[in-house]
Amino acid sequence: MELYKLKRGGALAVTLIIILCLSFWYHSAPNKTMNFKIPTENPKIASQIQREVDEIVNQIESMITKVELLHKDNTTCAEKSKATIVNPKTSYCVGDNLVVQVDVFDYLGNRKTYGGDYLRARISTKELNAGASGKIEDFHNGTYHVHFTLYWEGKIDLSILLKHPSEAVSVLWNTRNSWYGYVDYSGKFTNQNQQTETKCGFDLNKSEELCEYNDERDEEYFYCMKPPSYECDMLTETKSWTSGRSKLTELEATLFDKSSLRVEIPKDFQPVIVTSCNNNTDRKKHEKCGIGMKLEYPSGHFMNNVWIPHACSMKSNHNLEELNACMQGKVIYILGDSTLRQWMLYFQSKLNDMTILNLYESGWAQKIWGIDLKRNMRVSWKRHANPFISSSYQSFREERTIPREIDLIGGHDKTVIVLNIGCHFRSYPVHHYIRRLVNIRRALVRLFRRSPETKVILKTENLSAISNSYEINSDFHGFVHYFVFKLIFKDLNVGFVNGWDMTNAFDAKEVHPPPEYIQNEIDLFMTYIC
Repeated sequence: MELYKLKRGGALAVTLIIILCLSFWYHSAPNKTMNFKIPTENPKIASQIQREVDEIVNQIESMITKVELLHKDNTTCAEKSKATIVNPKTSYCVGDNLVVQVDVFDYLGNRKTYGGDYLRARISTKELNAGASGKIEDFHNGTYHVHFTLYWEGKIDLSILLKHPSEAVSVLWNTRNSWYGYVDYSGKFTNQNQQTETKCGFDLNKSEELCEYNDERDEEYFYCMKPPSYECDMLTETKSWTSGRSKLTELEATLFDKSSLRVEIPKDFQPVIVTSCNNNTDRKKHEKCGIGMKLEYPSGHFMNNVWIPHACSMKSNHNLEELNACMQGKVIYILGDSTLRQWMLYFQSKLNDMTILNLYESGWAQKIWGIDLKRNMRVSWKRHANPFISSSYQSFREERTIPREIDLIGGHDKTVIVLNIGCHFRSYPVHHYIRRLVNIRRALVRLFRRSPETKVILKTENLSAISNSYEINSDFHGFVHYFVFKLIFKDLNVGFVNGWDMTNAFDAKEVHPPPEYIQNEIDLFMTYIC
């Protein structure tokens, strides 16, 4: 972070004198991008950023079903629920829409009278390695409609999973936004040949002597407990890890046992048989996928493990010669988490003339810089800033949020920026994620003012792995993120790689999908920039 502050307790007269002196210096200094002062606790009128964050939080709040959990028997039970086709037909054609109605019941067999369950829907044909997502419509009365488009011929299976009952959704939302206990941070302070470690994080005891690392423009903050005999600007590295702590009560925890998660809702119908039909054989040709197209869900389907977008045409399976030609002369900044790091590893494995620089860092989250002098090309990956969970120490001195990274890029017609954030924010109150996206949008607006020809590609987060840590890793948090992502970036002139849709259609079992999936993200990326 760019601003360093020292917070001291007490109400001694000397503290008041320091406050007055620093306040005078701050307001008279010509350069305010870096400053050092004692923060106050006086309430302030909400800033424009805070108002934007609050507005989006309120929108999400209105989507969450508020329900009191009394007993698990009164929660949604997948086995008692049912799925039926609305207005079934004897035959279906490629391109037809199919609507499935889901009626949910509790464990006692009572029909639910409210919505808010987290469902996931998918159609597939295993023999064809084909899959597509379904779109959920919630009527908020215990009934849902799932909308599918039948994109290919053959026998198509439909799967509708109850990921979480509405009662668990309410618990996840409340616990996530009520504390910071899921992740612990440690900071390393360095003074010449001496080092010490101390506790860091986003919510430390304000009665302790703290170092506060603030970006006042973007209203981002981070704290460390100030070690004795060290100054705040001596913080050199940070690391973090999941704490294993839980906020759930004993009753709430029963909603997240394996028997209640990812359970398929029974269907009263067989797989659907789809034929080409004469009036559907000549499918309209789409224009090439390009910057400025909307983010949609579903946005395409897989066939033979190849992604086929619905609204545009994507060149698939680029060979090495095409990849080298596409990257010629480009400067590519990849900023994000480990799912974008997979892109960097892909380029590293394919571009034989690219040299990876040794940046003398350690751990999986270290920066990766690749240079190809023959093609005058550079590509780099850098982790997004905290919140970022990495159990190995990473440099704090070079830590910059994505908005600050974008501000340092001049941009030109050979510049490409790819970015994503998401999974690492799931363990924190959602306002952190919203604020970061708001600031990314502002940085992109500034970028396009000075360099409208710079290409920007935004990737939504992937579905997470099947794990036992649903409290912090649940895809419901990702569902909320996707809503926020789409809302904030809806009218920007950027390209989208919809990992949220693509990993569902692919039926990815891990947050880091296999190489055959990554190839499709790279193909879409290259279609955008080449």
